[in-house]
Amino acid sequence: MGQMPLVIKMAEKSKKTLLIVVVVIVIVIIVAVGAYFAFSGGNDNKNQNDVTFLIQDDKGVYFWIEGNGETAMDALTDALSSYPGGTLVTSSYGIDSLFGQSSVQDSKGNWEWWIQFTWKDNGWSCNTTGLDEINSKDVGYELILFGSGNMDNPAATQAPAGTPVPSDAAVWGGNANGTVFQIQSESGLYFKINGTGGATLLDTFKNACDNYNISLETAHSTYDSNDYILGIFGITSYQDNSNNWHYWSEYEHSSSGWDYGATGMGGLTSADNPLYAVVFGDGSVAPT
Repeated sequence: MGQMPLVIKMAEKSKKTLLIVVVVIVIVIIVAVGAYFAFSGGNDNKNQNDVTFLIQDDKGVYFWIEGNGETAMDALTDALSSYPGGTLVTSSYGIDSLFGQSSVQDSKGNWEWWIQFTWKDNGWSCNTTGLDEINSKDVGYELILFGSGNMDNPAATQAPAGTPVPSDAAVWGGNANGTVFQIQSESGLYFKINGTGGATLLDTFKNACDNYNISLETAHSTYDSNDYILGIFGITSYQDNSNNWHYWSEYEHSSSGWDYGATGMGGLTSADNPLYAVVFGDGSVAPT
């Protein structure tokens, strides 16, 4: 067979070059689309109507939940359906109350309310429209934060330093392995996590806090050689202006309901306590 004419060789080379260029263009388009959703707040979850919410009160207590619905408000309502005490009250103004916490004025006259943010451009961006006007398919993560915002320029409102980000998200999906712990803030906000293993129930709680990215501090008592909770979310005991102490109180669960846990998790085991609660306050409020 004779040598292939040069013109045919060049034609085949051109086809290969064209194919490579087309493949490169397709890859660039795919990457660009992926980047748009990753950094613009687009919902990249499996179900396009799923939204992950970070709920955070003014005490610094937070947790993650997931819901599904056509709008972000529908998804939030769905997400809170597993929290009977997590009452959501809305109006044409947006969120009026959540977990019993309504808009209030602080001692300086500044208003605090449930402000909403969308994760986009690699940060929390304050919403200028209500959750009922946001399509779930257009967002992946929302922050519902109780605090003060910029009333004159809502878009300028910033989330507090240290606010968790989507890479920190850990949603409790109802897993009951080991012990289910209910953590309740002084604001009334509460949520659940679970943990396994450990010689004591406190070891199990440490595992649960590790699983759900929750800061926990413990202290060792020389009085009874047990370890006790010192702080959760950086919240530690303090004495108010009326000289009342506020602290993390513990509750065991029985057939009759919640019983004050005088022993403490350091002296208990997970096997004997499938459900346990810690509540911050003056000791007068039992778990929800």
